[in-house]
Amino acid sequence: MKTFPLVLNDTDDVVNFVKIVNEFDYDVDLKSGSVIIDAKSLMGAIAMSGSKTLELVVHSNECDGLVNELANYLCA
Repeated sequence: MKTFPLVLNDTDDVVNFVKIVNEFDYDVDLKSGSVIIDAKSLMGAIAMSGSKTLELVVHSNECDGLVNELANYLCA
């Protein structure tokens, strides 16, 4: 499992983010504080997008492809 800080600024970001994560077979979650949702859920991701602190939780150690696809949303 790997985690990354994440920023989703608007609805377009959320829609594109969900589209990207759905292309991968492993589980991916969004976490904000104690709340965790399935990152492949558009409604859940929209609900979480207003949060100032988002964390991407990838349930795979082989996630380089996903990380490359999400580079615009990951914080350095």
